[in-house]
Amino acid sequence: MPQMTVDISVGNVAEIIQSMNTQEIETLYLLLTEEGKELLERKKDLELGRVRFLTREEVFDI
Repeated sequence: MPQMTVDISVGNVAEIIQSMNTQEIETLYLLLTEEGKELLERKKDLELGRVRFLTREEVFDI
């Protein structure tokens, strides 16, 4: 996975996090944990066509 370096102060990061709403903080948490790695891999699988989305009918057996 590509990486990049950003020159930003800890104070700026704290301000950004404090200004986030609950959903944004939950998303950030997911991306920073092992669960986030799995979610990113799933997204990549979908983008590359290795898997497909389930339809509403398949999910709810309608």
